[in-house]
Amino acid sequence: MSIQGNGALGITENSYIGAHWNFNGYDADDVSDSNADVSDLYYRYDFLRRYYVQAGRMDNRTLFNAQGGNFTFNFLPLGAIDGMRIGSTLSYLNQAQSQQGTPVMVLLSRNSRVDAYRNEQLLGSFYLNSGSQFIDTSSFPPGSYSVALKVYENNQLTRTELVPFTKTGGLTDGNAQWFLQAGKTTSQVSDDESSAYQLGVRLPLHPQYELYAGLANADDVSAFELGNNWTADLGGVGNLAISASVFRNDDGGKGDMQQANWSNPGWPTLGFYRTNSDGDACTTDSRESYNALSCYESISATVSQNFVGWNMMLGYTRTQNNTDDSLRWDKQQSFENNYLRQTTAQSISETVQLSASRAFVMRDWILSTSVGVFHRNDNGGDNDDNGLYLSFSLSDTPTMDSNNNSHSTNVSTDYRYSEQDGDQTSWQLSHTFYNDSFSHKELGVTVGGLNTDTINSAVNGRWDGQYGNVYATVSDSYDRKNHDHLSAFTGTYSSTLAVSRYGVNLGASGTDDLLGAVLVDVKGFSEQDEDSQDLQLEARVAGSRTLQLGQSDSVLFPYPGFQSGFVEVNDSSQGNQQGTTNIINGAGNRELMLLPGKLRYREVSASFNYNYIGRLLLPAAVKKFPIVGLNSAMLLVAEDGGFTLEINGSEKELYLLSGQQFLKCPLSVVKKRASIRYSGDVTCSVVTYSQLPESIQVQAQLKQPKLRGNVQTAQREVAP
Repeated sequence: MSIQGNGALGITENSYIGAHWNFNGYDADDVSDSNADVSDLYYRYDFLRRYYVQAGRMDNRTLFNAQGGNFTFNFLPLGAIDGMRIGSTLSYLNQAQSQQGTPVMVLLSRNSRVDAYRNEQLLGSFYLNSGSQFIDTSSFPPGSYSVALKVYENNQLTRTELVPFTKTGGLTDGNAQWFLQAGKTTSQVSDDESSAYQLGVRLPLHPQYELYAGLANADDVSAFELGNNWTADLGGVGNLAISASVFRNDDGGKGDMQQANWSNPGWPTLGFYRTNSDGDACTTDSRESYNALSCYESISATVSQNFVGWNMMLGYTRTQNNTDDSLRWDKQQSFENNYLRQTTAQSISETVQLSASRAFVMRDWILSTSVGVFHRNDNGGDNDDNGLYLSFSLSDTPTMDSNNNSHSTNVSTDYRYSEQDGDQTSWQLSHTFYNDSFSHKELGVTVGGLNTDTINSAVNGRWDGQYGNVYATVSDSYDRKNHDHLSAFTGTYSSTLAVSRYGVNLGASGTDDLLGAVLVDVKGFSEQDEDSQDLQLEARVAGSRTLQLGQSDSVLFPYPGFQSGFVEVNDSSQGNQQGTTNIINGAGNRELMLLPGKLRYREVSASFNYNYIGRLLLPAAVKKFPIVGLNSAMLLVAEDGGFTLEINGSEKELYLLSGQQFLKCPLSVVKKRASIRYSGDVTCSVVTYSQLPESIQVQAQLKQPKLRGNVQTAQREVAP
């Protein structure tokens, strides 16, 4: 079980408390373990909309995004500390440019589930097809760290890979960015604390070139990192992006990184990424040190090109373990930890792959196919391996009906051959139902198999609603030879909770780090009758799904901190309402930007009116005077008494003023079609002022002077 959370508490107009925490626990085969970690708990104060100071426990996540200056350090020790940080911020700029991360690729021999971890924190689970697949890192937190990829085949852990990862944004205001921090180091595996001091500077020397440098001293080990980023538009020669950095410390550690990407329309796209770190610290005893390095070299290079409709890709990956020790299976360690710690000193693994893929569109169906060959060499494990794979996938395009329902079907098969594993053929059939009526709901069923030995099945459901997102999967893998079942259940729930002077509110799941929130509250309908439950409003904020509100409803929208956007409230676009919704207060689009922990309250007042048609039967004495409605939103009366009326849904009588007399006209419904109510002949009777309801008496006092002028005008027009 894994529980993760983050929270923000607004303190002043430009300060807040932020926190991140997680809990992990497992229980299997009479062995159980659990751990909890608070990676962030700090107070932050922004000043001059340019600088900030924060104190408490903090890791490096905000240093690698706009809140801390968008730094791109790859090796500098920037682990969690208990201390203080001061620096520049880009939080108040328009962050239109999305953050980017280094590519994370995994080679799969068959359809698998891949769980990505940062230390003990689960970053995400991905269900991927066989072949070379890139992990979607859009939800990964910023920073520079190693990601453990746990590959599950048929619900069984088969291997774990460690991949270096760096995520940052390219946002800049053209000014130098800097930070300075000091404190005590923190560790999940040790109670040892030591002093840590770090300084970072980022200098944009040109709109397309920047230089960054960092200094650190932690546990009496001094280190520096120097790097640069360059992007260039070379015109007819294409676009080029180059990044490089170098790292050294006085404990013998060293590292370097190079990354280059080139693209030009009509030409192959080239990509290269290399990172390397080693030194005297690459021993077993120093792996949990604050200054620990990843201690391996990783190289990936790709060439891709579109050729006669096919997407061709040639890829090369190489990983060299720079550790000085060979760690084999340790019976004293858990199964999971053995996979993470198993190494062979100075081992090298290389993979070369050539693949081609293409999609064919046939009316409402899409046929996707891919074919590839690969060669793998691993001098730290098995012998060389050569193989090929071929896969087909046929799926239809979901078409939404008038009730926002849709469904899709997918049929896929995959054939793989390798010298080590022989032939493998897998197949899968899935069907998914969707509904998108102001929330997203889906239910899917999947059946598949591997060769003739294994049959896999799963049922999954998802609901992204007003009060959070729920996802669950029940799966089973059946071994036909041994007649064994291996079943699994995975489920997640994520939502937003806001506690304020307006109460405790639960909202949809947020997608950002520390959040603000918008609370839209519909007020003022306690006097409405049951029929006026049809009142409908629509509300949304930038980046969210439109939600529908009725009378006395409220909705909480999570909103990313420091992001510019809007909150919008309008009449419902649904065509099945039984009347007319009139927003009195709180309608329209308003700009929005919130600090984390801040809540914007939007109170909405509205009325729900019914539309009537019919004929008024008036006393003869009042027919010569103009008619004024005392409780109507709109009233049109023809000479023969025919009328069109819009009136509040709670009203059962229409009150009129004609000359100096008051009339009461009881409303009834003879027929109803859509939002129009037909009342037939309505007999109006004269009543005294004292018989009028109190609210109608107020309207009579307001409208009588106006009516008196109309009466005098009418009398002059009919005078002989």
